[in-house]
Amino acid sequence: MAEDEDADFVNLLKERNISQNVIQKLVEDKIDIHVINVMTDEDLSKYIERYGDRLAIKAFCQQKSAALQRPGAKSSLMERVRAKLQGHRDKIFAGNMTGRNVGNKHASKETRRMEMGWLHFSDGNYHQVRAKHGGGTRHLCVQKTVTMEELLETGKDLFFSNGHSTKGPVDDFVFDIRDFSHKIVPPGCTVNELYEQTKIKMLRIYLCTQKKDEDSPKDVVLSDTSSDFEPSEDRPVKTRRKQRRAVRRHIRKYARKTGGDQLDPKSSDSDSSPRVLMENRGQGGESSDQSRPHSELNYIEILHSSPPDDAGNNLHQPTSSHGVEDDCLILAFSEEAEQLDDDSNPHLAQAINASLEDFEIQFGPHSGDDGASLDSTLPWNPETPNTYQHSTLSEGAGSSNNNQVFQTQPVKDIRYVTVRRINVVQDLIAVFMDPEVLSTELKMDLKNEKAYDSDGVSREVYSAFWELFLEQCEGEEERVPRLQPEFTQEHWKAVGRIWLKGYQDHGIIPIHLSPAFVLACCQGVSSVDEELLMMSFNRFISEPERMAVDKALQNNMDDTTEEDLLDLFSRMGSHSLPSKDNLQASLLTMAHKVLIQEPKFIIDCFHSIIHNVVPSLTEKDNIMKLYESKKPTNRKVAQTIKPASDSLDPQQQSALNHLLRYVRSADQIKLEKFLRFCTGSTVLCKEKIEVTFNRLSGLSRRLVAHTCGAVLELPCTYRSYPEFHAELDNILSGDCYTVDIL
Repeated sequence: MAEDEDADFVNLLKERNISQNVIQKLVEDKIDIHVINVMTDEDLSKYIERYGDRLAIKAFCQQKSAALQRPGAKSSLMERVRAKLQGHRDKIFAGNMTGRNVGNKHASKETRRMEMGWLHFSDGNYHQVRAKHGGGTRHLCVQKTVTMEELLETGKDLFFSNGHSTKGPVDDFVFDIRDFSHKIVPPGCTVNELYEQTKIKMLRIYLCTQKKDEDSPKDVVLSDTSSDFEPSEDRPVKTRRKQRRAVRRHIRKYARKTGGDQLDPKSSDSDSSPRVLMENRGQGGESSDQSRPHSELNYIEILHSSPPDDAGNNLHQPTSSHGVEDDCLILAFSEEAEQLDDDSNPHLAQAINASLEDFEIQFGPHSGDDGASLDSTLPWNPETPNTYQHSTLSEGAGSSNNNQVFQTQPVKDIRYVTVRRINVVQDLIAVFMDPEVLSTELKMDLKNEKAYDSDGVSREVYSAFWELFLEQCEGEEERVPRLQPEFTQEHWKAVGRIWLKGYQDHGIIPIHLSPAFVLACCQGVSSVDEELLMMSFNRFISEPERMAVDKALQNNMDDTTEEDLLDLFSRMGSHSLPSKDNLQASLLTMAHKVLIQEPKFIIDCFHSIIHNVVPSLTEKDNIMKLYESKKPTNRKVAQTIKPASDSLDPQQQSALNHLLRYVRSADQIKLEKFLRFCTGSTVLCKEKIEVTFNRLSGLSRRLVAHTCGAVLELPCTYRSYPEFHAELDNILSGDCYTVDIL
């Protein structure tokens, strides 16, 4: 190999016309390609005079060296890798890994983890006992060979401490073990066998108890949830809602066919739970049912209300400002219900029968419940004539008319709406194109955002709508809608419904929409006087134009004022300035043109929706008071901020002072952003913003707002006001809000 290298080197020298004497001298001095690579140009010049020859020889030597070294480096690397692999294998086979298994380490364990809950039988069903009542989920680590019989004893020790529990002593019950699907597990079955049968990651079993003197259930409804915070009798919210809707539809169909009273969702403004009242049975006379024995005057009760001890679980249930979906009550005499089925009321009987199949039903007087618990379940209006309390029904009070007809207070249907924040104007208008939307209860949902609407999301949707809608309107501080080619009459009516629905349900109005325009929509164009017209016009134009108008009215015009005034009149369609005597009249005509005449078609569309619907908005003074009450000011917003606790430590008090200082010094735009961050609305629609405190610090420190309840979580770890001011400014300066808390 070396001879080949030397021969190539000599051939190169000959090709470069290097003299034989120089070649011989290089050979004698043992200068080959490896030596030339480490020689400097000065050293090589002692042998080769020409600079080009030296460069060619250096390049040749470097290429040869690289070609010779590359396979060697690769071979060396491979050898090291092979050596490591071989060493690893040698260690394994030599027994250095003694005592350790290869593969699934958990498969070799003798224990397995599992969960155990408690199901107690009562009222014909098995109910999961929650942690606060001595139940809950217990996490166990047991041997694989442990049998269900042994786990039953373990469950007794866990849930019946010292032989007693909240349900009674251990001797009063019959016990068995059920798996996650609520099937009885044989006592001799082991944990490992159950794991092998079910193939689930975490095994869950239940200790089931039943009173010894109770009959075994023939058709037991069991909870299929692994959570110990949901009673097994609770149905999913959507399922119960569909069932209630089905009942209401049957009643409406019956009312329409019989010509009786029917549900009118538009006439209900009550905040109480819906109730079904019985029709008046006459003004005088004795009730034909009063002579019946007490045992014959049974009644049917259909309830959908959370039990008193489940108050803490209502976070997962929908809430409504009118409470229409929380409780549903229908009362009827059982004998008369049968008569409905047999005689002339088949549709209403069908509705009742459908209810009896779907809902929890109790016949006759309640046993085991006192009157207080019933009163807390049945909200009743004592001022309503000819209505009967549940206590009166159970005591035998009746009615003389056997063909009973139900009179139901109107109940609003719930409609679920999903809108895209980036396209909220078009999406919301599409929803409100349906006139029936005013008689429903809307639950808003923002696409790709995590939230459950308990008014906070709805307020955010309305605020986002008006923010983007007003950007398309004319004006500065106060704005007026302008005609758009893509908007038809139905589109403008839909916008009017959005204004009305937002105000009725949440007290939200766009305060930057001109009050003169709103008054014309409510009570007609003739109701707008000159004072309101000029006041709105001054806020409609820009600040420089407003100053020019004021100076012109005060006869204090200069060249700059005249130029600004001419620009204003030119923009409004006039090409010359009026005289000083006609200036006021010209401005009034201009204001009427831009605020009333140009949007007249829009005003007519709004008027057909809003007119006389809100009695409080019939006069100018009422509208101005409404605008004044809704407009946020530093003082008003600061007064709504209240701590959740009256006793604050120094750090909490300091953080609260920082917040109040920030609110009192904020400008109008920043104040509206802060209010929207806390409540979902840029106007005042909540009486209180409750402040709670946390001790987050570092990168995790942040303010968290819960718009549904108007609750603000405030860290109390700020060292100074500038630090707090900068952090809150960064939050409010974002160009997009996102709801991301369930």
